[in-house]
Amino acid sequence: MLTPAQQKVKQELEELQVKAIIQCRDEATPNKRPKKPWYYILSGICIVIISSFLLLDLSTANQEEVVSYLKVEQSYNKRSTNLFINITEKDPTRLQQAVDKQAELLQKVNDLKAPASLGVHKQDLLKVMQQRLDLLTYLTEEDNRNEIQVNKKFLELKVTRGIAIENLITALEKAEIKYTQGDDGLIQYWVDSKVYQYNF
Repeated sequence: MLTPAQQKVKQELEELQVKAIIQCRDEATPNKRPKKPWYYILSGICIVIISSFLLLDLSTANQEEVVSYLKVEQSYNKRSTNLFINITEKDPTRLQQAVDKQAELLQKVNDLKAPASLGVHKQDLLKVMQQRLDLLTYLTEEDNRNEIQVNKKFLELKVTRGIAIENLITALEKAEIKYTQGDDGLIQYWVDSKVYQYNF
């Protein structure tokens, strides 16, 4: 058995051991420094700036893709329109050649790869060109020609053309391209301070 003095020493040693264990635990836990709010603010600003540049770059690339596609598409559409007007209003003697050429132009537009934002517009333009082809084909059949049917086909063509113009404007709005529309069907649009025209 321990003497009272030994017991006291033993008790003090145990208390010191407990204090040492508690102190070790306190030292083992990292000293948590409060995060500074400026760190979060600076990180947020950097993320916003980087995101803005990426979105601007993607938007510009998409707009350039739209402009590039519309240039090619318009050249085919213009040739198709001129061919159609020349045959129906000025020189109806070469109808079969016009039908062949119109079919060729229709195929060229069909083969174009349109940006996603212009997919609906491309389908509408294909309908317009198909209706031009159908009307020219119908005009080659002189035996069965009916003026009421011809007028109906012209009216359908006009309506489809109007829908194609509306969908082109919708596509320009989705691509965030500024534009103006004239009464004659001329659409002017701007990308990177350059002015482009699409005459439907």
